[in-house]
Amino acid sequence: MARQSEVKLSHHIIKQRRRGSSLIETVCGCIILVIVALFLVDVAAVVICQTQNDALAKHCARAAAAMDDVKNPGTAQAAADEVVAKFQAENGGSKICLVNPPVVINYQAGPATVMAVTTVTCNFPVPVPFGPSYLQFKAEAVEPIVGMALP
Repeated sequence: MARQSEVKLSHHIIKQRRRGSSLIETVCGCIILVIVALFLVDVAAVVICQTQNDALAKHCARAAAAMDDVKNPGTAQAAADEVVAKFQAENGGSKICLVNPPVVINYQAGPATVMAVTTVTCNFPVPVPFGPSYLQFKAEAVEPIVGMALP
């Protein structure tokens, strides 16, 4: 009878050890999953900022291409600045994707193109400890000049 109680006791201790080790494995796995999820939040913010910067450069170039900067100098830059102001207003004051002014407009009447260069700073929502807390993206877009009447 004593032998049977020893077997039950050792079986009970082994079950408790298995439960304890699975609890530790679960906690460690959850910690790793949280770290991966926070990293993915930063990656998503970077992708969104880069996409917004590309679209902003394209919109600035389109707006500048619709202006007659040869006869009225500065209208292309004013049109691009208006697009940036609209972008910032629609962004809702977000601190994640910030436009670095000024937008550079290169109006070339010879080849009849406008090039817009925009720079955006992407602040990470969850910065990596001892790592960078932001990235800067630069985008260029070239559009043909439209609606220019030749004398």
